[in-house]
Amino acid sequence: MINRLIPTIVIDIKQQYRYGFYIVAAFTVIVFVLMLSQFDQHASLAFIPVFIFMNMMLGTFYFVAGMVLFEKGEGILQGLVVTPLRVEEYLGSKVLTLTALALVENIVMVTAIFGTGYNLLLLIAGTIISAIMYILIGFVVVSRYRSISEYLMPSALILVAILLPIVDYLKIFETPLMYLHPMQAPLLLMKAAFVPVETWQFAYGVLYSAVVIAAVFVLSKRAFDKHIVNKEGDN
Repeated sequence: MINRLIPTIVIDIKQQYRYGFYIVAAFTVIVFVLMLSQFDQHASLAFIPVFIFMNMMLGTFYFVAGMVLFEKGEGILQGLVVTPLRVEEYLGSKVLTLTALALVENIVMVTAIFGTGYNLLLLIAGTIISAIMYILIGFVVVSRYRSISEYLMPSALILVAILLPIVDYLKIFETPLMYLHPMQAPLLLMKAAFVPVETWQFAYGVLYSAVVIAAVFVLSKRAFDKHIVNKEGDN
């Protein structure tokens, strides 16, 4: 498995560089740092989890979609399905490389604003969990499409649903039902890196995140088999 995974990771990193993902990530960090620097320290602490949560959409949800669509367009996936590479290794490489990029991006952005005035371990945990969810959900969504034009509108609707916990976080509309939302848990963990949360919320964040990741991983494997191995996309 390792012998197949490492070369796949190397290829994915080269593709991400080729597609300009690292330049986009660097530009995004600069923009967000400039935006957040306009707030005072207290306001920034309250809003930074929301900024991170929204920023990660691009570097995970849309980046994995871009990679899959590029691979389809270049015929890479057609050849992939007849190689010994397993779906776990294919998805694992995407998750590892894009999560690493999100980690670097968030740590640089937050440190540039707060220095060391935050909980690094909780930021790392929240970023990793959020990134994994975004990437796997993004793969499930994009796997059925062949082009960016077909994908953009459905993905925008999905993102509206994904970002619903922000409405609860900002107290625009609060309901206990939001704790059933798959992205509520990682958002609470992200919040814990900057402001205190209750013990039960932290435990919920960890346990529910594990359940959601397991579920979306199963959905990702099914999407790979249905839309790539068997049909190479439905649209």
